[in-house]
Amino acid sequence: MNNYLNVANFPTASEQEQQALSNALDAIIANDLQDGALPMLGRFRKILGDNLRREEWDGIHEKLLTLFKCGTSTPLDGPMIGVSMSIRDSDYFKEAANKHGENRSMLAHLEWMATLWNVTYASTGLWMGKTFEPVSAEVFAAKCGHDPVAIFNYDPETTRIGRNFFREPDDPNFIQSLGMPVLTQFWNLQDRPLDTKAPGFDSQLLAQNLAKEKAIPYVKTGGIFLSLPGKSVVAEMRGKAVYQLNYRWHDLHPAFPMTRLIDELVQIEDGVYLGQLVMATHHYSLGTLRIPLFGAPPPEWELGEAYSGDTSLDYGYQNNGFFLMIDTARAREAFADSAFPNLRPRPGERGWKELGYDQPAPAKPGAVGTASIGRAAGATTPNCSVNSPRFVWNRRRKPTMATSASCCNRANPFCRCCNANKAKFPRPAVSTITCAISKC
Repeated sequence: MNNYLNVANFPTASEQEQQALSNALDAIIANDLQDGALPMLGRFRKILGDNLRREEWDGIHEKLLTLFKCGTSTPLDGPMIGVSMSIRDSDYFKEAANKHGENRSMLAHLEWMATLWNVTYASTGLWMGKTFEPVSAEVFAAKCGHDPVAIFNYDPETTRIGRNFFREPDDPNFIQSLGMPVLTQFWNLQDRPLDTKAPGFDSQLLAQNLAKEKAIPYVKTGGIFLSLPGKSVVAEMRGKAVYQLNYRWHDLHPAFPMTRLIDELVQIEDGVYLGQLVMATHHYSLGTLRIPLFGAPPPEWELGEAYSGDTSLDYGYQNNGFFLMIDTARAREAFADSAFPNLRPRPGERGWKELGYDQPAPAKPGAVGTASIGRAAGATTPNCSVNSPRFVWNRRRKPTMATSASCCNRANPFCRCCNANKAKFPRPAVSTITCAISKC
C-alpha cells in the first residue's frame, strides 16, 4: 500500500477532473507500480533517454505528472541521490497552442534539449544529487535579500540551504569531458567537503550528513538553493503543496540557467521523491557580469532582471522536466540493474566500498558458475549471469561496469565466449570462467 499517492493532494477544479486523475493514478498503480517505484521509474527513464522512442515520451510525461499531482509535500533533510529523468524545452508559444486545444506548441514538441542531453550527458551521471542542510535564520535572511515573506516562512525544522553534487563522467568523449571544467568555472563549484570544518560553506555541515554522503559518488558541489515548504508556482498546479527549492535569489549568486530555476518536490514512496524542474519564461536574469577595475572590488552588472521575490509579477513558470531524489538508505536499490545502474559507484569512487560493491556478489540459486577475477583486474568476483554486476574494458583499458542484459558481447573479457577477442581487449590473467548464459 502506498501512503503518499492520493488524489486529495491535488486541488482539482471539478469532480470530473478528480475522477479522471483518480483513474490515471489507479492505472499507474495497477500497470506500472506493482514492483515498486524505483523499477518503474527506471523503466520510464530508459524510454525518456532513448531518442528512438520519442513517440512514447508524452505518455511517460503524463504519468510523471499524475504522480507529481498525487504526491505528498514532505520536507527533505540530508543528502539525496539524484536522477535526472527528463529535460523539456520552455514553450514560449504555449498560450497560442492552448487556444488551438494543444498542451504544447509544435516548436516545443521538437524537444531539442532532451534530444541533445540524451546523446551527451544523460547516461554519464554528471549530476548525482543534492543535500539539504540546516541554515541559521541570519544566513537565510541574508541569502534571500531579507525578503519579508521568505523570512516569515522560515522554520528551522523544515527550512534548508542546499547544494548539488557533480561527478566526473566515466571514459568521457570530447563533449562529455568539457562538462565538469565548464560547470566548475561558471557555477563556482567547490571540492567535496570531507569533514565538518571544510571552509566555504554557509550551511551547517553535520557529521551524520557527511557520513550519508559516502553512498553518493561525487567530486564537486555547488548550485546553492534555499528550500522550504510552499505552494507550486506553476499555474497548472493550482497552488498544490510542494517542498520548494529556490535558486533565484540574487545573493545566492546563481549562474544561468539557475537564475530562472525553481525545483518542486513531492514524496511518492518511502525514501523516493519526485521533482519537477520549473523555469521562469519572463522577468529573469542571464547572470551577473563582474569586470575588475584597477584592483578595486569589481562592480556588478545584472544581465537582465534580477529576481526579487515579488509575487505580483507573472514569471511565466513552466514545467521543464522531472527528476528524482532518493534517500541514501535505498542506495543499493537505486543503483540496481532494474533501476539506475549507470549511476552505480565505480571502482575508486566514494560509495564503491561503502555500499559493498568491492565484495564478491553472492551466487544466485541455480547459477551455473561465477567468474573469479584477480585483483589486477580492478574488481573482485562478479557473477557472469544476467542482471548481475559485470565488467568490460573501456577504450582506456580500464575496467568499467557493464549494464547490458547479457555479458556475452565482444567487449567482455571475462566471458569465454569472447576469448577470440582477447587480442583486441587485453586483460590480466584470470581463472577458468563459466558463463551462466545458455547461448555460451
